[in-house]
Amino acid sequence: MSLMNNYQIIYQNDSAGRLDKFLLEFFSKLNGVACTRSYLQRLIKNGCVTVNSKRCLKPAYLLHSGDRIVVECDFSSNSITQAEWHPELKIVYQDNYLAVVNKPAGLVVHPGAGTMDNTLLNMIAGIIEEDPESFPDSSRPGIVHRLDKGTTGLMVVAKTALSHAALSSQFEKRTIERSYLGLVYSTPRSKRTIDSVDTGKISEPLGRDPTDPRRIKVMQSGQGKRATTNWQVVERFTYGSLLKFKLETGRTHQIRVHMAHIDTPLIGDPLYGDWRNLPGPLLRAAESFGRQALHAYKLTFLHPTTGKKLSFHCDAPDDMQKLVERFRRYGSGV
Repeated sequence: MSLMNNYQIIYQNDSAGRLDKFLLEFFSKLNGVACTRSYLQRLIKNGCVTVNSKRCLKPAYLLHSGDRIVVECDFSSNSITQAEWHPELKIVYQDNYLAVVNKPAGLVVHPGAGTMDNTLLNMIAGIIEEDPESFPDSSRPGIVHRLDKGTTGLMVVAKTALSHAALSSQFEKRTIERSYLGLVYSTPRSKRTIDSVDTGKISEPLGRDPTDPRRIKVMQSGQGKRATTNWQVVERFTYGSLLKFKLETGRTHQIRVHMAHIDTPLIGDPLYGDWRNLPGPLLRAAESFGRQALHAYKLTFLHPTTGKKLSFHCDAPDDMQKLVERFRRYGSGV
Protein backbone atom coordinates (compact mmCIF):
# COMPACT_ATOMS: atom_id res chain seq x y z
CA MET A 1 0.00 0.00 0.00
CA SER A 2 1.46 3.38 -0.97
CA LEU A 3 2.21 6.05 1.61
CA MET A 4 0.49 9.36 0.96
CA ASN A 5 2.40 12.61 1.42
CA ASN A 6 0.88 15.99 2.12
CA TYR A 7 2.81 18.96 0.69
CA GLN A 8 1.86 22.44 1.88
CA ILE A 9 3.29 25.28 -0.21
CA ILE A 10 2.93 29.07 -0.29
CA TYR A 11 3.25 30.83 -3.65
CA GLN A 12 5.61 33.77 -3.09
CA ASN A 13 6.25 35.07 -6.61
CA ASP A 14 5.25 38.66 -7.32
CA SER A 15 3.90 37.79 -10.76
CA ALA A 16 1.08 35.35 -11.49
CA GLY A 17 2.02 31.84 -12.57
CA ARG A 18 0.37 28.63 -13.76
CA LEU A 19 -0.32 26.06 -11.08
CA ASP A 20 1.12 23.09 -12.99
CA LYS A 21 4.33 24.92 -13.97
CA PHE A 22 4.90 26.11 -10.42
CA LEU A 23 4.40 22.64 -8.95
CA LEU A 24 6.80 21.13 -11.49
CA GLU A 25 9.45 23.68 -10.51
CA PHE A 26 8.80 23.09 -6.81
CA PHE A 27 8.97 19.31 -6.89
CA SER A 28 11.97 19.23 -9.21
CA LYS A 29 13.97 20.81 -6.38
CA LEU A 30 13.03 18.13 -3.84
CA ASN A 31 15.34 15.16 -3.34
CA GLY A 32 13.77 11.78 -4.07
CA VAL A 33 10.86 13.24 -6.01
CA ALA A 34 10.61 12.53 -9.73
CA CYS A 35 7.53 13.56 -11.67
CA THR A 36 6.49 15.04 -14.98
CA ARG A 37 4.25 17.97 -15.79
CA SER A 38 1.66 15.59 -17.28
CA TYR A 39 1.62 13.62 -14.00
CA LEU A 40 1.07 16.82 -12.02
CA GLN A 41 -1.71 17.84 -14.41
CA ARG A 42 -3.42 14.50 -13.74
CA LEU A 43 -3.09 15.05 -9.99
CA ILE A 44 -4.77 18.43 -10.35
CA LYS A 45 -7.58 17.09 -12.54
CA ASN A 46 -8.09 14.18 -10.10
CA GLY A 47 -8.77 16.63 -7.28
CA CYS A 48 -5.53 16.08 -5.35
CA VAL A 49 -4.62 19.79 -5.19
CA THR A 50 -6.27 22.60 -3.26
CA VAL A 51 -5.60 26.33 -3.48
CA ASN A 52 -6.63 28.41 -0.47
CA SER A 53 -8.56 25.39 0.90
CA LYS A 54 -10.61 25.00 -2.31
CA ARG A 55 -10.10 22.06 -4.65
CA CYS A 56 -8.56 23.24 -7.92
CA LEU A 57 -9.12 21.15 -11.06
CA LYS A 58 -7.44 23.45 -13.61
CA PRO A 59 -3.71 22.95 -14.34
CA ALA A 60 -3.64 26.42 -15.94
CA TYR A 61 -5.06 28.11 -12.83
CA LEU A 62 -3.13 31.34 -12.17
CA LEU A 63 -1.53 31.61 -8.76
CA HIS A 64 -0.94 34.91 -6.98
CA SER A 65 1.43 35.83 -4.19
CA GLY A 66 0.30 34.42 -0.86
CA ASP A 67 -1.82 31.60 -2.31
CA ARG A 68 -1.66 28.47 -0.15
CA ILE A 69 -1.38 25.20 -2.07
CA VAL A 70 -1.81 21.70 -0.66
CA VAL A 71 -0.85 18.65 -2.74
CA GLU A 72 -1.77 15.12 -1.64
CA CYS A 73 0.13 12.47 -3.59
CA ASP A 74 2.62 9.61 -3.61
CA PHE A 75 5.81 10.05 -5.60
CA SER A 76 7.45 6.92 -4.20
CA SER A 77 7.04 4.88 -7.37
CA ASN A 78 6.08 5.30 -11.00
CA SER A 79 4.67 1.78 -11.12
CA ILE A 80 1.08 0.75 -10.48
CA THR A 81 0.67 -0.87 -7.08
CA GLN A 82 -1.22 -4.14 -7.47
CA ALA A 83 -4.13 -4.50 -5.07
CA GLU A 84 -5.95 -7.58 -3.84
CA TRP A 85 -8.75 -8.61 -6.19
CA HIS A 86 -12.21 -7.47 -5.07
CA PRO A 87 -14.31 -10.59 -4.38
CA GLU A 88 -17.24 -9.16 -6.36
CA LEU A 89 -15.18 -8.00 -9.36
CA LYS A 90 -15.88 -10.63 -12.01
CA ILE A 91 -14.09 -11.26 -15.31
CA VAL A 92 -16.80 -11.88 -17.91
CA TYR A 93 -14.38 -12.48 -20.79
CA GLN A 94 -10.68 -12.17 -21.50
CA ASP A 95 -8.05 -13.04 -24.09
CA ASN A 96 -4.52 -11.79 -24.79
CA TYR A 97 -5.76 -8.38 -25.88
CA LEU A 98 -8.60 -7.35 -23.60
CA ALA A 99 -10.78 -8.22 -20.65
CA VAL A 100 -14.42 -7.46 -19.93
CA VAL A 101 -15.24 -7.10 -16.24
CA ASN A 102 -18.41 -6.66 -14.20
CA LYS A 103 -17.62 -3.85 -11.77
CA PRO A 104 -19.28 -3.99 -8.35
CA ALA A 105 -20.66 -0.99 -6.48
CA GLY A 106 -18.22 0.97 -4.35
CA LEU A 107 -15.17 0.26 -6.50
CA VAL A 108 -13.38 3.31 -7.92
CA VAL A 109 -12.01 2.82 -11.44
CA HIS A 110 -8.68 4.62 -11.06
CA PRO A 111 -6.75 6.55 -8.38
CA GLY A 112 -7.92 10.03 -7.51
CA ALA A 113 -8.62 12.21 -4.51
CA GLY A 114 -9.41 10.03 -1.49
CA THR A 115 -8.67 6.70 -3.18
CA MET A 116 -5.11 6.23 -4.39
CA ASP A 117 -4.44 2.51 -4.64
CA ASN A 118 -7.42 0.27 -3.89
CA THR A 119 -9.01 0.77 -7.31
CA LEU A 120 -10.00 -1.34 -10.31
CA LEU A 121 -6.81 -0.12 -12.01
CA ASN A 122 -4.70 -1.57 -9.20
CA MET A 123 -6.61 -4.84 -9.30
CA ILE A 124 -6.18 -5.40 -13.04
CA ALA A 125 -2.48 -4.49 -12.96
CA GLY A 126 -1.60 -8.19 -12.91
CA ILE A 127 -3.40 -8.96 -16.18
CA ILE A 128 -2.02 -6.07 -18.26
CA GLU A 129 0.30 -7.62 -20.86
CA GLU A 130 2.60 -4.64 -21.50
CA ASP A 131 4.61 -2.10 -19.54
CA PRO A 132 2.48 0.85 -18.38
CA GLU A 133 4.85 3.22 -20.20
CA SER A 134 3.67 1.81 -23.54
CA PHE A 135 0.15 3.17 -22.95
CA PRO A 136 -0.83 6.76 -23.81
CA ASP A 137 -1.38 7.46 -20.11
CA SER A 138 1.10 5.40 -18.10
CA SER A 139 -0.70 6.25 -14.86
CA ARG A 140 -3.86 4.48 -16.11
CA PRO A 141 -2.73 1.54 -18.27
CA GLY A 142 -5.64 -0.46 -19.65
CA ILE A 143 -8.38 2.00 -18.72
CA VAL A 144 -10.45 2.90 -21.79
CA HIS A 145 -13.61 4.23 -20.12
CA ARG A 146 -15.06 4.64 -16.66
CA LEU A 147 -18.08 3.95 -14.49
CA ASP A 148 -18.89 6.02 -11.42
CA LYS A 149 -18.02 4.51 -8.05
CA GLY A 150 -21.65 3.68 -7.31
CA THR A 151 -22.52 2.43 -10.80
CA THR A 152 -22.23 -1.30 -11.45
CA GLY A 153 -21.76 -3.27 -14.63
CA LEU A 154 -19.65 -3.97 -17.69
CA MET A 155 -16.34 -2.36 -18.58
CA VAL A 156 -13.76 -3.29 -21.21
CA VAL A 157 -10.07 -3.18 -20.26
CA ALA A 158 -7.24 -3.08 -22.81
CA LYS A 159 -4.30 -5.41 -22.11
CA THR A 160 -2.02 -3.93 -24.77
CA ALA A 161 -1.29 -0.46 -26.10
CA LEU A 162 -2.58 -1.37 -29.58
CA SER A 163 -5.83 -2.68 -28.10
CA HIS A 164 -6.13 0.50 -26.06
CA ALA A 165 -5.72 2.63 -29.19
CA ALA A 166 -8.27 0.60 -31.17
CA LEU A 167 -10.87 0.60 -28.39
CA SER A 168 -10.34 4.30 -27.66
CA SER A 169 -10.93 5.01 -31.35
CA GLN A 170 -14.25 3.18 -31.19
CA PHE A 171 -15.28 5.27 -28.20
CA GLU A 172 -14.27 8.47 -29.99
CA LYS A 173 -16.24 7.44 -33.09
CA ARG A 174 -19.16 6.40 -30.83
CA THR A 175 -19.38 2.94 -32.40
CA ILE A 176 -19.25 1.16 -29.04
CA GLU A 177 -22.76 0.46 -27.72
CA ARG A 178 -23.29 0.95 -23.99
CA SER A 179 -26.68 0.20 -22.47
CA TYR A 180 -27.75 0.85 -18.89
CA LEU A 181 -30.67 -0.05 -16.66
CA GLY A 182 -31.84 2.48 -14.10
CA LEU A 183 -34.62 3.01 -11.58
CA VAL A 184 -35.85 6.61 -11.60
CA TYR A 185 -38.18 8.62 -9.40
CA SER A 186 -41.77 9.50 -10.29
CA THR A 187 -45.07 10.14 -8.52
CA PRO A 188 -48.72 9.30 -9.24
CA ARG A 189 -50.47 11.55 -11.75
CA SER A 190 -47.27 13.46 -12.41
CA LYS A 191 -46.70 15.33 -15.66
CA ARG A 192 -43.10 14.22 -16.04
CA THR A 193 -41.89 13.39 -19.52
CA ILE A 194 -41.36 9.70 -18.79
CA ASP A 195 -44.98 9.35 -17.67
CA SER A 196 -46.43 10.55 -20.96
CA VAL A 197 -44.16 8.91 -23.56
CA ASP A 198 -42.26 5.61 -23.69
CA THR A 199 -39.04 6.79 -25.35
CA GLY A 200 -37.07 9.97 -25.52
CA LYS A 201 -33.75 11.68 -26.11
CA ILE A 202 -32.04 14.25 -23.92
CA SER A 203 -29.47 16.43 -25.66
CA GLU A 204 -28.18 18.94 -23.15
CA PRO A 205 -24.54 20.09 -22.85
CA LEU A 206 -22.80 19.27 -19.58
CA GLY A 207 -20.04 20.97 -17.63
CA ARG A 208 -18.50 21.16 -14.16
CA ASP A 209 -20.60 22.94 -11.54
CA PRO A 210 -18.50 25.95 -10.45
CA THR A 211 -20.14 25.93 -7.01
CA ASP A 212 -19.34 22.28 -6.28
CA PRO A 213 -16.48 20.43 -8.06
CA ARG A 214 -18.10 17.07 -7.29
CA ARG A 215 -21.11 17.89 -9.42
CA ILE A 216 -21.85 18.20 -13.12
CA LYS A 217 -24.62 20.48 -14.39
CA VAL A 218 -26.57 21.18 -17.56
CA MET A 219 -25.01 24.19 -19.29
CA GLN A 220 -26.48 26.90 -21.47
CA SER A 221 -26.43 26.44 -25.23
CA GLY A 222 -22.94 26.97 -26.60
CA GLN A 223 -21.28 26.07 -23.30
CA GLY A 224 -20.08 22.76 -21.88
CA LYS A 225 -19.65 19.51 -23.81
CA ARG A 226 -22.24 17.92 -26.06
CA ALA A 227 -24.08 15.08 -24.33
CA THR A 228 -26.91 12.89 -25.60
CA THR A 229 -28.82 10.21 -23.68
CA ASN A 230 -31.52 7.99 -25.20
CA TRP A 231 -34.01 6.43 -22.80
CA GLN A 232 -36.83 3.89 -22.99
CA VAL A 233 -39.41 2.95 -20.38
CA VAL A 234 -39.29 -0.75 -19.46
CA GLU A 235 -41.86 -0.71 -16.67
CA ARG A 236 -43.79 1.92 -14.72
CA PHE A 237 -44.50 1.76 -10.99
CA THR A 238 -46.56 3.98 -8.71
CA TYR A 239 -43.51 5.90 -7.50
CA GLY A 240 -40.91 5.20 -10.13
CA SER A 241 -40.04 3.72 -13.50
CA LEU A 242 -37.50 1.21 -14.74
CA LEU A 243 -35.66 2.64 -17.75
CA LYS A 244 -33.12 1.51 -20.30
CA PHE A 245 -30.50 4.02 -21.43
CA LYS A 246 -28.26 4.08 -24.48
CA LEU A 247 -25.48 6.64 -24.62
CA GLU A 248 -24.38 8.55 -27.70
CA THR A 249 -21.72 10.32 -25.64
CA GLY A 250 -20.00 9.34 -22.41
CA ARG A 251 -19.72 12.40 -20.20
CA THR A 252 -19.10 12.28 -16.46
CA HIS A 253 -22.38 11.63 -14.58
CA GLN A 254 -24.25 11.97 -17.89
CA ILE A 255 -27.29 9.78 -17.19
CA ARG A 256 -27.51 10.98 -13.60
CA VAL A 257 -27.51 14.67 -14.53
CA HIS A 258 -29.78 14.32 -17.55
CA MET A 259 -32.43 12.44 -15.57
CA ALA A 260 -32.28 14.89 -12.68
CA HIS A 261 -32.67 17.68 -15.24
CA ILE A 262 -36.10 16.35 -16.27
CA ASP A 263 -37.11 15.88 -12.61
CA THR A 264 -36.70 12.09 -12.63
CA PRO A 265 -33.47 11.48 -10.68
CA LEU A 266 -32.08 8.01 -10.24
CA ILE A 267 -33.28 6.44 -7.01
CA GLY A 268 -30.53 6.46 -4.39
CA ASP A 269 -28.35 9.04 -6.16
CA PRO A 270 -26.42 10.82 -3.37
CA LEU A 271 -25.54 13.86 -5.50
CA TYR A 272 -28.55 14.53 -7.69
CA GLY A 273 -31.47 12.77 -6.03
CA ASP A 274 -34.38 14.23 -4.07
CA TRP A 275 -37.07 11.76 -3.06
CA ARG A 276 -38.60 13.51 -0.04
CA ASN A 277 -42.10 12.89 -1.41
CA LEU A 278 -41.66 9.12 -1.49
CA PRO A 279 -43.76 7.11 0.97
CA GLY A 280 -41.84 6.16 4.12
CA PRO A 281 -40.99 2.55 3.18
CA LEU A 282 -39.71 3.54 -0.27
CA LEU A 283 -37.85 6.57 1.08
CA ARG A 284 -36.03 4.38 3.58
CA ALA A 285 -35.26 1.84 0.85
CA ALA A 286 -33.84 4.57 -1.42
CA GLU A 287 -31.69 6.03 1.35
CA SER A 288 -30.39 2.67 2.55
CA PHE A 289 -29.51 1.61 -1.01
CA GLY A 290 -26.71 4.13 -0.70
CA ARG A 291 -25.95 4.82 -4.36
CA GLN A 292 -27.60 5.57 -7.70
CA ALA A 293 -29.70 2.66 -9.03
CA LEU A 294 -27.80 2.43 -12.31
CA HIS A 295 -26.28 -0.66 -13.95
CA ALA A 296 -24.32 -1.01 -17.21
CA TYR A 297 -25.95 -4.23 -18.39
CA LYS A 298 -24.83 -4.45 -22.03
CA LEU A 299 -21.60 -3.68 -23.90
CA THR A 300 -21.02 -4.23 -27.63
CA PHE A 301 -17.86 -3.45 -29.60
CA LEU A 302 -15.48 -4.76 -32.28
CA HIS A 303 -12.53 -6.85 -31.14
CA PRO A 304 -9.45 -4.61 -31.55
CA THR A 305 -7.44 -7.36 -33.29
CA THR A 306 -9.87 -9.68 -35.08
CA GLY A 307 -12.57 -7.13 -35.89
CA LYS A 308 -15.21 -9.58 -34.67
CA LYS A 309 -18.30 -8.08 -33.07
CA LEU A 310 -18.46 -8.90 -29.36
CA SER A 311 -21.52 -8.38 -27.18
CA PHE A 312 -21.81 -8.96 -23.43
CA HIS A 313 -24.71 -8.86 -21.01
CA CYS A 314 -24.92 -9.06 -17.22
CA ASP A 315 -27.86 -8.85 -14.82
CA ALA A 316 -28.20 -6.09 -12.26
CA PRO A 317 -26.79 -6.95 -8.80
CA ASP A 318 -29.09 -8.57 -6.27
CA ASP A 319 -29.57 -5.45 -4.15
CA MET A 320 -30.69 -3.41 -7.16
CA GLN A 321 -33.08 -6.15 -8.25
CA LYS A 322 -34.54 -6.20 -4.73
CA LEU A 323 -34.92 -2.41 -4.79
CA VAL A 324 -36.77 -2.58 -8.12
CA GLU A 325 -39.02 -5.31 -6.74
CA ARG A 326 -39.75 -3.14 -3.69
CA PHE A 327 -40.98 -0.33 -5.95
CA ARG A 328 -42.87 -2.79 -8.15
CA ARG A 329 -44.80 -4.27 -5.23
CA TYR A 330 -45.59 -1.02 -3.43
CA GLY A 331 -49.25 -0.17 -3.89
CA SER A 332 -49.93 -3.29 -5.96
CA GLY A 333 -51.45 -5.20 -3.07
CA VAL A 334 -48.94 -8.04 -3.55
